[in-house]
Amino acid sequence: MKIRISPFGRAFGKEAFLFTLTTSKGASLSVTNVAGAVTDIRMPDKKGNIASVALGFSDAKQYQKNPGYLGALIGPVGNRVKGAQFDFNGRHYVFTPNEGATLLHSGDFGFHTRVWDASLECDGSAGRIILTQRFEEKDTGFPGNLDAKVTYTLNELNEVRIDYEIASDAPTFVSPTNHTYFNLGAAEGRRLPRVDRMKAKVFAERFTAIDEHSIPVGARKVEGTPLDLREWTRLGDRMNAADEQIRNGTGIDHNFILSSDKDLTGLRPAAEVFDPVTGRAMRVYTDMPSVQLYTGNFLSRRDGVKGVSYGMRRALCLETQCAPDSIHHPDEAGYDIAAVDAEHPFRSSTVYAFSVKNERV
Repeated sequence: MKIRISPFGRAFGKEAFLFTLTTSKGASLSVTNVAGAVTDIRMPDKKGNIASVALGFSDAKQYQKNPGYLGALIGPVGNRVKGAQFDFNGRHYVFTPNEGATLLHSGDFGFHTRVWDASLECDGSAGRIILTQRFEEKDTGFPGNLDAKVTYTLNELNEVRIDYEIASDAPTFVSPTNHTYFNLGAAEGRRLPRVDRMKAKVFAERFTAIDEHSIPVGARKVEGTPLDLREWTRLGDRMNAADEQIRNGTGIDHNFILSSDKDLTGLRPAAEVFDPVTGRAMRVYTDMPSVQLYTGNFLSRRDGVKGVSYGMRRALCLETQCAPDSIHHPDEAGYDIAAVDAEHPFRSSTVYAFSVKNERV
């Protein structure tokens, strides 16, 4: 395993760096300390050709703007909070909305708005990028002063692991995630393939229905809906369906409540995606209760690395999480709160395991 550190410009008034882990066979993971963002993942296809499978930018300034949250760490609470306000522990919290009347991805002071401190570890089988940062209540607006630690690991099995650890000096709740956009066809070249051709499977019997503002309105069974992805399904056959939920999300942009069991490591399979042209596959494991599948419905054209033009549905996200807006649904089935206090820090892990399938699924 090799580690490379490169200058990456400046953002938020601080110096930025790019950290790249590379396996003995050439697969790699690149992360910047700006927003703690994944800038690139490079994995082999069925012919052994290694190419990028994650959307990214070529300099730090773009991660300071980053309206699509490309690759960024999201927190303290990912996804949407209805009305940009909530009650917690006897207090009322109000935020400035950043998506209509909604608070999205913790607003303008979340994990994606900082330059993180970084350290590195490496041994023969794995490399680690360790990011730490403090987020005070007076800045984020969320309860508690938080100390966050996020560790990115790449191993020789082509697994990218993200470990989250969040401590708080007061009772609070969290739901951090990562917003990497994946394209297993290849996230490079003059024109990215659309995710329509990719196949997906999600290990969930229920999903969180949304209204026209993408606010959850309750858990529903996937059976009989375009969101039934329990078996391998071509995404293009579902995200263009004539269905109210698909219209509300402008495609698939839904939280799936996981029904799979955890294994001895404490993780459960959440989802799997496969590109039939390149043979690349990715399976997601997590200990979180839900995963958001987002088919890049609002990606707009912008300059990416090496002049690539990103556009609508040119990549997808699989964001492990608690269900969105859970703070407004206490004790309701399908919603979970990850409670944290001074004696009980939050810990969670997600693994993106890459492989190659020569058969068509």
